[in-house]
Formats: sequence, structure tokens, C-alpha cells
Amino acid sequence: MPLRRLHLKNFRLFLDKVFVFSDGINLILGENGSGKTTVLESLNVLLTGNSFRAKETRECIHSDKEFYNVSAKGTIKDKNLTLFVENSHYKRLFSKRMLGEISVKKGELYFLQVVLAKNLKMIDGEPEIRREFFNDLMFHVKPEIKKLYHSYLKALKQRNRSLKKKLSSSEVSLWSKELSELGLKLSLEQYNFFKVFKAHTLESMEKNISNGSFNYLDKLGVTFSKGWERSKKLEESLLENLERDMALGYTSKGPHRMDFTFTVENKKASSNLSRGQIKILILLVFLSSINLLRDLMDTEILLMIDDLGSELDLSNLTSIVMKILESENQIILTGIEGEEMHKSLKKMTNFTQINI
Repeated sequence: MPLRRLHLKNFRLFLDKVFVFSDGINLILGENGSGKTTVLESLNVLLTGNSFRAKETRECIHSDKEFYNVSAKGTIKDKNLTLFVENSHYKRLFSKRMLGEISVKKGELYFLQVVLAKNLKMIDGEPEIRREFFNDLMFHVKPEIKKLYHSYLKALKQRNRSLKKKLSSSEVSLWSKELSELGLKLSLEQYNFFKVFKAHTLESMEKNISNGSFNYLDKLGVTFSKGWERSKKLEESLLENLERDMALGYTSKGPHRMDFTFTVENKKASSNLSRGQIKILILLVFLSSINLLRDLMDTEILLMIDDLGSELDLSNLTSIVMKILESENQIILTGIEGEEMHKSLKKMTNFTQINI
């Protein structure tokens, strides 16, 4: 199942570095600036062809070099896995992914989840963060929805273009009609998947609380917002907001604005929980989501969590590490060397520590 060996050549600060991973939990420890996040970034480039830190992957080339390459080996279902990417200042990114003797496309090997600093704003940050997380899950479980989603976005782009050009109401209404038809289908798919996500998440949280951990998450709830007024049809909402949309130059209502909110005792979790408790909730949601994928479909999952110990005291850090160790998936964590991290690790077994 897991990745075994990662080789970085001229990738950011690493001129020539090999990392060896174990099946389960891998913790990369080092000081600030030592390259911990760079290791996660290299795996993201390797598996997806994209960097989560730069728009262009060539920005990852070491400052004194002309190119980089990243390679990895592992196994999936008893088949050898070989991954390779290379980039230079003068060429596009070259990728090669082989499972046994068969070439595979990005996204076909793993469901990759990366928890970065921006994801720690998932509870109280911008809705786009939650939508990205939600869509990644939904599209992986039901890939056919992605086609519907892109059809909706195409119609949305056309309506927005009409709004920006200040076209007549009758011309805008042509795109409004198509948008509402596609939007209703998309919204229904979103809500159906949300119900599955909600049930699985709350069941997982209840188990954690019943085991005596994370009691501050008692009476956790999740509410869904479809992206327009609950009492109105989408076509009606688009018509009523037409004047406002024309002034804004974009469509303000629709399933592209869907959102979900976590609550504790019927109040927003962001106002009831501390920063450390919010981080714990987010990490538990990610752990729950990978278990959801395992329950729904046969897929390989790689979870990467950057800077695990930030904003967590010893008690919370120890509790979440214990929870992470229960996972049956390969997980790669990074953390800053420090007293609390080492105190927490002294109580742990069954993980691989990698020092940079």
C-alpha cells in the first residue's frame, strides 16, 4: 500500500536527499526552515503535478540549479509503484507514474489530503476552504458529479460575463435558466453527499467523546447552506437578485456558494472553542473523512499534516497523536522539535520518526 522511498534532487533546499517511510505513521521532525514542509510539497508535486506553495512548479528548483527531479517507489495492492517528475527553467513539468507495467494518470493512485496552515481556518475562515475540502471528498466518491459541476461553472461563467457587459435582462435570463436547471441538480447532489458526510462525522465524534477524549466537542452539529434562500427556488432567487448581481458583476446566489457550519451547543464552533480546540476539531474531521472514504470505496489514501504541534498544549497534542495512531492509512506528519513534542512522543509507539 504505502510509499516507501522518496528521492529529492535539487528540490528547493535539498540537493540530494532520500527519505524512507514506513507503512503507518511517519513523523518528520526538525527546526523551522529545515525543509519539513518541502517534503510534503514534493509529494504533492509528485502525485498531483501541483505545488501548494507556488503557482509554477519550476519555482521549486534549487536557486543554484537548472532543474529538479523527484522520484518515489512503493507498492499498491502488491504491485510496484514508481513515480517520477522533473522540471527545468526551460521545459514543462514531465511526469511518469507507473503501477506495475501500466502508466497511470495523476489522481488515479491515491486520494491525497494535505492539512496546511490554511486548512486550520476551515472552521472560521472563508467558505472557499470548506468548499474545496467538501468537493475533493464528493468528487472522489462520486466522480460523475464533477462533470455536472463543470457544466454548472461553464453556465455560471457565461452569466457572469453577461452581467459584467451589462447586457439586457432578457439576455441574462437565458443563462439564468440554464444555470438554475444545472444548479438544482448540483445542489441536490451536494446535499445528498452532505447528509452522508454529516452522519459519518458526528458518529465518529460521538465515539471519540464516549471514549473520554475531546469532551469539549460534545453536542457538535453541522448545518448545511445551499447557497441561496432556503424558501425560494433557485430561478426565483436569481431573478430577485438580478439587479444586485448586475451591480456586482457576478452571480451572488447558487450552489457555487454552498457552505456548511460546525456548531457546539447550537452556537458556532468558532465562538465556543479555543484555537487549540478548533485545530483538534479540524484534524478529527480530516481523520473521519479518510475513514469515510474507506467505508464507501476501495481507495488508497495518503494524509499529510504539516506542523502538527502548533497551537496545541501537551494534553491536546498527546490526545490527537493517540487518535492519529489508530489510523490504518499511511500518514506523514511534520513537527517542530521541542519539549512538548518530545514529551508527547515518549508515550507513543508504532510510528517512524524522521529527523531532518
